[in-house]
Amino acid sequence: MLTIRVRRPDGTFALDVPFEEGVALLADPEALVWFDLEEDSSESGAEIERVGAALALNHLTVEDLTHKGQRGKFEQFPGYSVLVMHGFGYQRDVPRLDEYELDLAIGTNWVLTGRDPKLVCLTPNAGLDAHLSTMMGSTADFLLYAIADRLVDSMFPVLDEMLDDVDDIEGRVVADDTNGLLERIFAMKRNGVTLRKVVSPHLEIFTRLTSPAYAVVKPEHVIYFRDVHDHLIRVFEVVDSYRELMTGALEVHLSTVNNRLSDVMKRLTVLTAMFLPLTFVTGAFGMNMVESPVWTDPAFWIIGVGMLGIAASQWVFFRLKGWA
Repeated sequence: MLTIRVRRPDGTFALDVPFEEGVALLADPEALVWFDLEEDSSESGAEIERVGAALALNHLTVEDLTHKGQRGKFEQFPGYSVLVMHGFGYQRDVPRLDEYELDLAIGTNWVLTGRDPKLVCLTPNAGLDAHLSTMMGSTADFLLYAIADRLVDSMFPVLDEMLDDVDDIEGRVVADDTNGLLERIFAMKRNGVTLRKVVSPHLEIFTRLTSPAYAVVKPEHVIYFRDVHDHLIRVFEVVDSYRELMTGALEVHLSTVNNRLSDVMKRLTVLTAMFLPLTFVTGAFGMNMVESPVWTDPAFWIIGVGMLGIAASQWVFFRLKGWA
């Protein structure tokens, strides 16, 4: 679904204008046009081709818009620049981190976005329209900043949810609640790897955007993009902390399991040590004596009580040593 928002040369803002009007306004440098493409249907491919023809996009750009799964990147083409960014969604019950691609292209007086419909931070609503209508009062690069800033800010609630899960994991490790714990820890570690893989290119993107060598951002707007870059650094730091916490939780969990196993082995060893002399006595008398004492013989009871005494003395000794 294609939505076209425009700021006309007279300064008025329109939320959803016909395609023809949006394309016509491209010829006026005082206008600003935002082509927002929600890629949620089989018609998206035709809409991308239509917009690509109107904006004279390179076929490589059209291909990137059509096929998802791109790594975060920044590229320049004659007359416009292309960015690929990502947002996140988190399902705590799985746990699973979903990444949603956002493709952006920026020209002199236009911005094109191709977004996943699950990228809720850019889903049209009254709050978004009010915010971006203000941002569209400036230039295309400032609109790009507003979109990118909203996307990066949407990462923090996801990270908060993931850190809450880390707290839950740590609590379960301490409480020795191991039911399905190892699988969940590994799933969350994979999420940490995905986070780092996706966030890392964003830092490079905004480093290049704020560089005068690329001339995408006006000098007076560079400070805003640096602010987004600072937010990305914070995201990256949280991602690193998350990974360290998950590694620590895994190590503590494995250590707890090993300690519990060692405790079980120690108790089994104590039992083995207690039965060893008893086995020796019964083996010696059972196999090597011509006549073994029966229960009516006093020797039977003397031997039996002696064996119990040996076992009891061993148990007391092991208890005093703290081994049992």
